[in-house]
Amino acid sequence: MGYRVPLWMTLPHKYKNQPVAGTGHLLTSTGASDADAWGKRADWCDYYAPHNGKTYGVAIFDHPANFRHPTWWMARDYGLFAANPFGWHEYENLKDQPHIGDHTVPAGGSLTMRYRFYFHEGDPAAAQIATHYADYVAGK
Repeated sequence: MGYRVPLWMTLPHKYKNQPVAGTGHLLTSTGASDADAWGKRADWCDYYAPHNGKTYGVAIFDHPANFRHPTWWMARDYGLFAANPFGWHEYENLKDQPHIGDHTVPAGGSLTMRYRFYFHEGDPAAAQIATHYADYVAGK
């Protein structure tokens, strides 16, 4: 499950070897931030940035019943923002086990995944992301 954030929300990064002056930030439920959020497991991840005098963000919540919860976050400085329970070998640097993140759904089977996108004003603390995640888990 993923979302591509707008350019103004990205972290500072390079595009075609040219610097892009992003002002965004990332934060996970475990406290990993910015570039350190990539490939980390957490209940939620929030991407946020100031824009026209206010701070806006989008958090993705990973439901506890999901496959391989808490998920790994593919949260990149250039704006790719996704929950990815299948990239285990990449995130944990298990190159010698290239299929460790694979999952096969048998014929006639199913795999249900639940996520919530929470669009907000303010940084993660002001937007009470942890509280909203707890509400989500509680079924609110």
